[in-house]
Amino acid sequence: MKTNDLVKGGIVAAIYIVLTLLVAPVAFGPVQFRISEGLNFLGLYNRRYIIAITLGVFLVNMANGPIDMVVGTLHTVLSLILGRYLAKKVTERQQNSHRITQYAIMTLVFSVMMFIIAYMLVYLLHFEEAFWFTYGTLFLSELIAMALGAFIMLPLSARIDFEE
Repeated sequence: MKTNDLVKGGIVAAIYIVLTLLVAPVAFGPVQFRISEGLNFLGLYNRRYIIAITLGVFLVNMANGPIDMVVGTLHTVLSLILGRYLAKKVTERQQNSHRITQYAIMTLVFSVMMFIIAYMLVYLLHFEEAFWFTYGTLFLSELIAMALGAFIMLPLSARIDFEE
């Protein structure tokens, strides 16, 4: 790994942590709204960002304990890898607007995969809400956070070469 990759990855991990801590009261629990989730789209551009975002999630989840460190990080790495794979596969034959399709796929993958976090909250951390209610609130909050992130990251990607 080149020094340039390490620096860019470190910056992205740090930005993820700062953006999450800015909204800390709503960043953990059965309704999670992390504005930092918009950074997940970087995983579409370069694999180094999968590592960077995973590291950022691991470090910020230290505030919520070891179970969240492990399970939350697992959710992120699985969602990033699956989202990147599916987005590339689905759009490899598309000519126009493939980036929007990739963003939509990544958003859906992260939202659907929130069942991992719902399981953690209900069965491992013993939150009192029912699983399906918790999953529903997590799904919706992730969908909204990712959609808002797309409105920021997509125009940024036209000005900044994230693949570099």
